[in-house]
Amino acid sequence: MPTNVMPTNKSLLSIVTMSVALTIVGCASPRIAAAEPPPAALRQEEATHPRLFHALQAMRDALRELEAAPDNFGGNKAAAIRDTRLAIHSIKRALYFRLNMDDATIDLLS
Repeated sequence: MPTNVMPTNKSLLSIVTMSVALTIVGCASPRIAAAEPPPAALRQEEATHPRLFHALQAMRDALRELEAAPDNFGGNKAAAIRDTRLAIHSIKRALYFRLNMDDATIDLLS
C-alpha cells in the first residue's frame, strides 16, 4: 500500500474541524467576561498601588469638572473629555490587570 494516500473526505473533514476548534481555543482571550470581581480583590489591588488609585480618583474628579464646565476651553473640551475617559480606562486596566477582566467589566467599575 502506498504511503502517500490521499485522505478521504471524512478524514479531511475531521482534520479541518479539529484545526478550526484548536484555532478558536488558541485565540480565546483569558479575560473574564461580564463578572465583576469581588470587592475584596479590588481593594487589594488599590492598596497595593495607592498612587494609581489616587490618580484614578483625581481623573474622575477632573472629568466631572470638565463635563460640568460651561466653557468649551477654546474648543478643547470635547477632546479633553474623550482623552480623560480613555486615561481613566487605561489606569483601571493597569490597576486591575491581575483580575483578568474584559474591557466591558472594567468600564462598569466606578
